[in-house]
Amino acid sequence: MNARWEFRLLRLWHAALAGGFLVAYVTADEDTYAMHVFSGYWVVGAVVLRLALALVGSAGGPLALPKPRLTWAKPGRNPLFAWMAAILVGGMAVAGVTGIAADVIPALEDLHEGLAEASLWLVLAHAAIIAWIFQGRRVREMLKGSTAALFAIALLAAPAAFAADAARDAIKAGYARQAGPGFAGFSPERGRALFESKNTASPDYASCTTCHTADPTADGRHAKTGRAIKPVAVSANPKRFTDAAKVEERFDRDCQTVLGRVCSATEKGDYIAYMESK
Repeated sequence: MNARWEFRLLRLWHAALAGGFLVAYVTADEDTYAMHVFSGYWVVGAVVLRLALALVGSAGGPLALPKPRLTWAKPGRNPLFAWMAAILVGGMAVAGVTGIAADVIPALEDLHEGLAEASLWLVLAHAAIIAWIFQGRRVREMLKGSTAALFAIALLAAPAAFAADAARDAIKAGYARQAGPGFAGFSPERGRALFESKNTASPDYASCTTCHTADPTADGRHAKTGRAIKPVAVSANPKRFTDAAKVEERFDRDCQTVLGRVCSATEKGDYIAYMESK
C-alpha cells in the first residue's frame, strides 16, 4: 500500500478513536447510557481495527505498529513516541473492555471510571510528548488530524476530572442553610417516605424504588436502559453523596423525573439522612 494512503488511513483512524472516546466520556449518564455503550464498543472496535490495519500496511510504513524500545531504533526516532502510543491505546482499550464488562460485573465500574479518567491524562501527556519530540515541526499538519480531537477531549472533560469531593456532612449543612428559618433538622423517616412514595408524574418511574428497588442497600437497575446501578445506601456504597456537584445534579434530574417537581432543600437532606441510616 502506498505510504501516502497509509498515512491518510492512520489519521482517519485517530479521528475515529478520539471521537469515540469523547462521545463515551460525555455520555456516561443514565439518560444517555445507550450512546455511552455504543461509543464504548466503538472505541474497542477501533483498537481492533488498528491491529488489522497493521497487517495490511507495508513493513515500516505509517500503519506498522510502533515497537516500544529502551533505546533509539534509528537516528531521530525517539522511543517515547512508541511507548506513549502503546500506553494510550492500551489504556483506552482496557477502559472500554472494563466498561463493557461492568454491565455484567458492577464491581468493575470503579475500575472503568478510573481508567477513563486516567486516559484523559494520557491524552494530554501524548500531545505534550509529540510536541516535544518534533519540537514544533509538523505541528500544523498534525493539528489538522487527530491531535485537535485529542485536545478537544481534554478541554471538554477536564472540568469533570477536577470535580470537588465534598464531605457528606458539608453537603447536608448546605441544604440546612438553604432550608431557612424554622429548620429543625433532617429526618431519616421523612427521607424514607420520600424514597418509597408513589406518584403519577411518570409511568416509567413511579417511585425511587423503580430503579433502586425497595432495599437501598441492594444493587438497582435503570428502568429504561437496564444499566446496573450501585446501591444508594451509604453503608453499601460509601461514595454516595460525597460529590456536591453530582449530588445536586442527580436531585435536579431525578426529582423532576420521578416526582414531576423540584425537591426542597429539606427533602434532599432528609433523603441523604435516610440513606446514611441504611
